Amino acid sequence: MTGIIKELTQDSEKGRLLRDKFVFYLIPILNPDGVARGHYRVDTNGINLNRCYINPSPKNHSPIYAIKKMITHFHSKGKYFGFLDLHAHAARKGVFIYGNSTNELDKQVEICLFPKILSMNSEIFEYEGSNFKEKNMYSKDINDHVSKEGAGRVALFKATKNPYSWTLECNYNTSRVLNKL
Repeated sequence: MTGIIKELTQDSEKGRLLRDKFVFYLIPILNPDGVARGHYRVDTNGINLNRCYINPSPKNHSPIYAIKKMITHFHSKGKYFGFLDLHAHAARKGVFIYGNSTNELDKQVEICLFPKILSMNSEIFEYEGSNFKEKNMYSKDINDHVSKEGAGRVALFKATKNPYSWTLECNYNTSRVLNKL
């Protein structure tokens, strides 16, 4: 998140171009109460908020409800470009993206394009470690057995048909690769 903020706010041609072309909504932590208590995956009620995007409750999943409402509003106005969910990954090393899968070739190319460009511009991003398989959209978590279908990238992709929906995963410790730029 810090790198994204620095890139967007720098006084450079790239920073100015991005700000001129897009409006960015950056939400630093969707689960502040859980994080404050040391929970990296669930809120204080034991709910994995990142699996509630299909039908979020305004009472039980209020941050997710608000984000989905905002995104669907902008989508209905033709002003929604994409969704990037940032996560720390405790088990798998590296920096990679989980993307979606579709049978439409043009959309699948669009889904894979941003991560490919990211790998060409980041020393630590691993395109080969990214996953764009349909199985990864519907598999269940090992710990709580909840389907990834409720994750932001999957649910918002299905709700809007917008291919620009990813989860960026960064290991707590290290990357597995060092790309030449």
